[in-house]
Amino acid sequence: MIESGKSCRIYYLTGTGNSYFSASTISNLAEESGYNVLCSPVDSLRKKEISRASKNDIVVLCYPTHGFSLPWHMLKFVFKFPAGRAKFILVNNRAGMKMGKLFTPGLSGIAILLPMLLMLLKGYRISALVPLDTPSNWISIHPGLRQKIIESIISRRKTELEKAWRKVSLGKIYCPLKFLILLPLDILVVPISFGYMLFGRFLLARTYLADPGCDGCGICADRCPVSAIKMIGERPWWTYKCESCMRCSNVCPKKAVNSSVPLMAIYTILLLAVIKTEVFTIAVRYLSGLSSLVPYNLVYYLVIWIIVIAGSWIIYLPIHYLNRISLFGYFFAFTTPMKFWRRYIAPGFRGRSIRHQTPSERL
Repeated sequence: MIESGKSCRIYYLTGTGNSYFSASTISNLAEESGYNVLCSPVDSLRKKEISRASKNDIVVLCYPTHGFSLPWHMLKFVFKFPAGRAKFILVNNRAGMKMGKLFTPGLSGIAILLPMLLMLLKGYRISALVPLDTPSNWISIHPGLRQKIIESIISRRKTELEKAWRKVSLGKIYCPLKFLILLPLDILVVPISFGYMLFGRFLLARTYLADPGCDGCGICADRCPVSAIKMIGERPWWTYKCESCMRCSNVCPKKAVNSSVPLMAIYTILLLAVIKTEVFTIAVRYLSGLSSLVPYNLVYYLVIWIIVIAGSWIIYLPIHYLNRISLFGYFFAFTTPMKFWRRYIAPGFRGRSIRHQTPSERL
């Protein structure tokens, strides 16, 4: 229970620990400032545990940026969050990198703009907007970063969070210059943001496979923050709930979980085949003619993606079983560069969501 006085409620969703780093750092800073802190992982919270924040509270939301948007699971949490008059802090963790001595930023897209709008509509007041460039964990695209680079990025981000909290504790609004500088680019990638949220995440969920090194331990399913993995025939099966948070790939002790390049190539071929099909074009024109309220192009693209997503499921089903045959399993494993790359877990993160204890809970 939160005692009377100043309180800071922190809610986070994390895959490989970057958002946990943000949440735990702010938690420590808030405690040092005399706040009563409650820090909870969104994936383990029940609705009755989320009470309305008072006017003097600070609500902090920490979450990753996926496809220039926020994870669907986090967006649903923001939608359901009770209205209030408290101040809020948004920390969206982006794909930070370091090249030589240059720290490069990621892009937010709608990852900070959409929850900001929703919180304002619910009556909350902006306290800080923090696009935080934590180490990139997208190991389906690049190898996990070297430990020295990770430590230098984390150190820099901790300093940034400390600066933000100092402003907040003085009653000021914190909005870094990089947010304003990159805002035009964030707005430019908004179509990609919505495209990923509505369609892209479903295709990525159908690229994950466990190679022949998988021993069926079930760690990936047990630690998935959104319960998107089921064990079928002692092998993991990724459902459409998957947010591509990369935790499964990074906690697998056998490094057996990979995002398959051949599968993504198959889905791309399927997409091109659908677009070029004359029967498909005729059918879409017929459907769009049924309603003058829906633009033809919108119907066209919606039908394309529905067919491709459905087709990806049909393709994924037999491949899941064929992948248990060594010949197929090794083909998909060794034609995917990710198989040979370093993995990434944020420093101090144990590979599962952790509920922070308040000072009173520790006694």
